[in-house]
Amino acid sequence: MKAPFSSSPGQALEKGLIGLIVVIAAVVVLAQLSIYGDYAEQAAAPAASLEASRPVLGDTSGDLQDSVITFRLKNFSSLPLARVLVNGEVRGEFRDRYVTVYVREGDILEVDGTRYKRPLEIEIFDVSGDVLSPAVDTTIRVEGNIYSLGPVHLSERRD
Repeated sequence: MKAPFSSSPGQALEKGLIGLIVVIAAVVVLAQLSIYGDYAEQAAAPAASLEASRPVLGDTSGDLQDSVITFRLKNFSSLPLARVLVNGEVRGEFRDRYVTVYVREGDILEVDGTRYKRPLEIEIFDVSGDVLSPAVDTTIRVEGNIYSLGPVHLSERRD
């Protein structure tokens, strides 16, 4: 007759360690789920950005109707040191091919290419419907300087 199965002290230790690992893994998963639950409903936002944020100017109830201008690099895919200035303040950097900035009537638009020796070709790729000037498809050539596009002109809104 065979003797009943008995575990050696090594096997008992092994079973105990495996059980402990399973319990620790379960606790880690539960902790992550509880932390995730706190953040799941929050909107995603970039942790850091070198682009200047748009200042809040008075009532922002019409944000979805704000005027925008989109610039596109024609001869490069990115030039992170080239910047779009609105009234002398940095509002966008060409970290990729496109930069979109918010504008208001009379804002002075400039493109700063002073950090590059080679010429940059930039086009006004798109504008919101109320922007009269600068016009879409306007191409500018910046040659190591600050190029001024002049003031923004908007059509009258009929709210």
